[in-house]
Amino acid sequence: MAQIHTTQLETQRNSSAHPDQIEGSVHETASTAIKAAALSFGADVVGIANIERWEAYAPAGYRPTDLLPGARSVVVVGARGPTAGAWRAADPRLMEVLGLDFANDRAIAALTGFIEQEYEHYAIQAPGLSVAGHQPPFSYMLAAVLSGLGTRSFAANIVLNPRFGLLYYSACITTLELPADPMLEQDVCPHPMCVQTYKHIGKTPCMAACPADEGGCLDGTIDKDGHIESVYYDRERCASRAMNFGTYVLQQAMADIVTEDDSETRKAKIHSDFFTRVCSGVSFYKESVAQCFECMRVCPIGRQERKLK
Repeated sequence: MAQIHTTQLETQRNSSAHPDQIEGSVHETASTAIKAAALSFGADVVGIANIERWEAYAPAGYRPTDLLPGARSVVVVGARGPTAGAWRAADPRLMEVLGLDFANDRAIAALTGFIEQEYEHYAIQAPGLSVAGHQPPFSYMLAAVLSGLGTRSFAANIVLNPRFGLLYYSACITTLELPADPMLEQDVCPHPMCVQTYKHIGKTPCMAACPADEGGCLDGTIDKDGHIESVYYDRERCASRAMNFGTYVLQQAMADIVTEDDSETRKAKIHSDFFTRVCSGVSFYKESVAQCFECMRVCPIGRQERKLK
């Protein structure tokens, strides 16, 4: 048994405090240790939510207890994807292939083992891909909101962290009961600068970068108090630009190829740059990598973290 367990058990045996106080202290100690471990595994931020929060926000079948019976807590980590240098690359297309190392997945995979080994409670990595059909059984973005790591934004409903802006999230579901972090009381988006831009031109910077009324995917309104009033996000338009690889796109490309009657055209499609990129994307980049960062490129939130000396 780990040293931290020995310390906790000694505290329980020797302390004259009320049992509830002892148990709370043990949970706080475990929470602190788990967060420190997650950061050491490569996460930039860590948040914890209790499973009761999903009752109000997620339908049956999409809750932590549907994935791990007896689940009590969800630990969520966020990690930066593109490096600061990748954001400054001369060719914006380099963002598609640079700096996306899935540090969040590595951190959460290590954390699940840490929890089981150190605390002898069950833990699993929440699935980010569909188990059956097309809908994943767990939302990382919802988990990030419920664990206090960020709030949704005008930019494709991306959850923005107040310090880092765009992060990639992963989550661990565990039967270990941990104290929950508070959800953010103030929305991260819109940034005050974006509110001023909206007052002048009727769009935030991200809306101007991909305007729905010009074939883009973003639109929305800000109320008189500077808060999000409405959000419009055209997912299909966004996918046509930002998700040109992955299983769904491969399926579409294959359907187009197999129904092509002309053999030369069919061969050209198979060897095309587009189909090569699709195949490469499925084999290397998995499902969650974007090909378009333009809405995030103009977002002021987290920009200071990408400025180096």
